[in-house]
Amino acid sequence: MIHIRKNISLASVSTFRIGGKTELFCSVKTPEHFIRAIEWAKENKIPFRVFAGGSNVVFPDEGLKGLLIRFHGGSLRVLKNTIIADAGVPLAKVIAISLQYGLRGLETLSGIPGTVGGATVGNAGAYGHSISEAVRKVEVWDGKKRRWIPNKVCKFGYRESALKHEPLFVLRVELRLKKGDRKELQKKSREIISIRGKKYKPGIKCPGSFFKNVVASEVSRSVMRKIDAGKIIGGKIPTGYLLEEVGAKGMKLGGIRIPEFHGNLFENTGKATARDVKKLADILRKRVKAKFGITLEEEVRYF
Repeated sequence: MIHIRKNISLASVSTFRIGGKTELFCSVKTPEHFIRAIEWAKENKIPFRVFAGGSNVVFPDEGLKGLLIRFHGGSLRVLKNTIIADAGVPLAKVIAISLQYGLRGLETLSGIPGTVGGATVGNAGAYGHSISEAVRKVEVWDGKKRRWIPNKVCKFGYRESALKHEPLFVLRVELRLKKGDRKELQKKSREIISIRGKKYKPGIKCPGSFFKNVVASEVSRSVMRKIDAGKIIGGKIPTGYLLEEVGAKGMKLGGIRIPEFHGNLFENTGKATARDVKKLADILRKRVKAKFGITLEEEVRYF
């Protein structure tokens, strides 16, 4: 059973709180309802778009035509050291369950918003680890049939996967974890959440880190000579460092502000627009390119 609503504010379903209205909207929790929503759109020849938690998106000011489907919620189960979760289950819930069962492998992702499906598609990670390390296989739907695909077929990379680019819809994720000490894992999780809480304060209107960090091995030697080697962490050049070097901290454009404490964070001060976001992103991308010879790539997804 799916419930279609009309003229829903996009800003209300995004952590960035930006966007006009979507012509049609439905929120589903199960893979079956998700598939039914897409089939309904196809049967009625209505264009559709899909999103999950709304934590890593920039919706357009002019709104969206057609149907916007939100896959958010669902169920999960634990089998020994394996967790199988519907794609719409919040990542935080999956991590909490893993900690409860003393399963190691997701604790460094603590505090990352969004769903387990969205995290898998974008290969979310933090502190030197990514969710792809735990993904055993992913159930997808290609518009005709459901099937499971193994980790290697997903072609995971830094904040990347083939799932981003193939005409496939993620339905469920199977995570294979390792046994660990429950108290130690819970302690590690609390520490990471505390660190993230200082950067992403409760209620802040933002999509998380805006640009991807830069993989050091993928840039030339001439570029590396311009980089402070002491800033490189886990083989990555922090984009926050690059942006700070070009004066990003404290910048404002329209309703967007970059706080003084982090150069890679775009904050909506109340009346920001997608146009503000794109304009400021373009300015900063050009500055970093001019100073370091590096072209930044957004981690957020524009609709």
